[in-house]
Amino acid sequence: MKNTLLTLFLLNCLLFAQEQTTHSFWAEVGTGVNFLEFTDSHNGFNLYGSLNYEIENNNFSLSYLHSSEFSMFVRPEEYIESIELKYGRSIHFSMRGLGFPIPFLLIINRNFDYSLVGKVGISYNESRKRTALLANESFDSSYNSKITNGFGLPVEIELREQITSFIGMGFSFYANFNEVKNFSGVNFNIHLGKF
Repeated sequence: MKNTLLTLFLLNCLLFAQEQTTHSFWAEVGTGVNFLEFTDSHNGFNLYGSLNYEIENNNFSLSYLHSSEFSMFVRPEEYIESIELKYGRSIHFSMRGLGFPIPFLLIINRNFDYSLVGKVGISYNESRKRTALLANESFDSSYNSKITNGFGLPVEIELREQITSFIGMGFSFYANFNEVKNFSGVNFNIHLGKF
């Protein structure tokens, strides 16, 4: 009898705890502009992908970022790639209307859920830099290149809006301080998953 009562009590506690805990998981893809020192430019274009899990206000993410320079007719292209594991905390709030992509949609008479997420973590980075000139032609220059690898400290702040229970979008501001090449930037992201 004691074992039965103890089992029922533990089962009840587990079910109650599950009702109180909120889980979210989503994938996001995005693109944007980065700011870093390439040989011929000070900014570039990036592609971003991330898998995210959130329990209560604790956010965990595994992400990939590829940033390349804005240049034509030069080979090979300079880039930096980053694989990042980040932990963060989120603040959730509601606001009338959609803040983006078009701010005048704030006149929509409906509340939407928003999240402000701050994250920090560790990253593994790879960078390619051009070195000696091999061939210089009218519309095509070829160079030798050097690959550099190292670890870094990524930091990210994202404002996410939830359009439906499984679609969202957001803006993120990020920086990565590392031994290869420090960089920062801004992305526009699309989110798909369970919020």
